[in-house]
Amino acid sequence: MLSFWEKNSFLNYDIIIVGSGILGLSTACEIKERFPEKNILVLERGILPTGASTKNAGFLCFGSLTEILADIEIKGEAETLSLVEKRWAGINYLKQRLSENKIGYLSYGGYDLIDTPRSTVIRKVEKVNDLLRQVFDKDVFEVADSKIKEFGFNSELVSHLIYSPFEAQIDTGEMMKTLLKYAQFLGIQIINGAEAKEISGGKVAVWHSALNEQITFKSDKVIICANAFMNQILPEPAVKPGRGQVLITDEIDNLKFKGIFHYDEGFYYFRNYGSRVIIGGGRNLDFRKEESYDFSYNEKIIDDLKNKLDNMILPGVKYNITDKWTGIMGFTENKLPEIKVIDNNTIAALSCNGMGIALSSYIAREIAGLLN
Repeated sequence: MLSFWEKNSFLNYDIIIVGSGILGLSTACEIKERFPEKNILVLERGILPTGASTKNAGFLCFGSLTEILADIEIKGEAETLSLVEKRWAGINYLKQRLSENKIGYLSYGGYDLIDTPRSTVIRKVEKVNDLLRQVFDKDVFEVADSKIKEFGFNSELVSHLIYSPFEAQIDTGEMMKTLLKYAQFLGIQIINGAEAKEISGGKVAVWHSALNEQITFKSDKVIICANAFMNQILPEPAVKPGRGQVLITDEIDNLKFKGIFHYDEGFYYFRNYGSRVIIGGGRNLDFRKEESYDFSYNEKIIDDLKNKLDNMILPGVKYNITDKWTGIMGFTENKLPEIKVIDNNTIAALSCNGMGIALSSYIAREIAGLLN
């Protein structure tokens, strides 16, 4: 059982946030910055953030050319522009809060690999630039085919490269560690190993394994930032898990490229990390199996990622895979971020759709605005 001291000092808060990923921590920091008098608790079920915040590839991106074109096809220009604007705003909010030098920020730019000769995508560069000029004030994309040979890619498999100077890479681990430190500096309480079992009326029930009993934290407002795991807490939101497989190579002598790279509407992605290569994606090869909360490997996708390295990205280059991991993202049909007011005591923030780094700081501002 809990002592009087524990009940008196550790269970009551103004705001409780469920989830200490980038969305949960950004929300906690945004609220504390605006309302420093608020007593805020963050509950995290894992020893470290559980979903994708510490498991992504470290891309500061807002959508490759082919991904944006696919979104326009489904959602139209206005909705796609709005989504890109939110992602770009979130990226800048993140940099302002933590500073570039503390998140491993490197502005090598981003590239989209096109595998179809004389692709119609090339003819749409100007059209997309015209649309995005409302956000960026200048051209976002340009054809950079001369880089194909320079980067050592297989020109039989890569017909065009589209470059954007606005994208960058970060060190995901350093970014999250800096965000955690900043939250603690602000005086935000963070408890790990605390899985929310039930949320109702401003109360969050958590199982205390050492005492073998359930304890209840109380607050005026509970904000759920569990993203991919939202359906495990609230049955209503239609958020589907999407697992991402990621590999990293050993150091490669004279690695020819730097930057972040997208392929096939963003379903594949790779980057340099120093002289190593991180590659991930391929979820579209096995959508059904990758719609999972299980952090296991999909050998079909891993083999495909290795094939991409061998034949398209690093042809003729010797390397070894030194590590691999998976992360779980949250997706909805419309790919739009959403904030739901569940009741007077509960808000749910969901659906980063694989863009958590870009969107979290934007969503955090929107949530804090609701508290006014």
